[in-house]
Amino acid sequence: MSITVYTKSGLCGMCKATERALASASIGYTELHLEDVGQAQIEEWKTTLGMNAPIVVTDTETGSWSGFRPDKIGELASSAAA
Repeated sequence: MSITVYTKSGLCGMCKATERALASASIGYTELHLEDVGQAQIEEWKTTLGMNAPIVVTDTETGSWSGFRPDKIGELASSAAA
């Protein structure tokens, strides 16, 4: 399972909540900063995933999403436990 969390630099409540929830569920992830991503990729994510930070990109059936999504994190935890 590969999970990358693209966060905003500085104070981002939804970014921190996502990271805490993933850690609490013992789900490993890589953190990268949105400021380091190309503008074309950002525009694609806005269109396909939404405009909220963080952007969570997975290679799982759960799929990728934007913003703090405890339901999606729960799905990841369930699939990791299976």
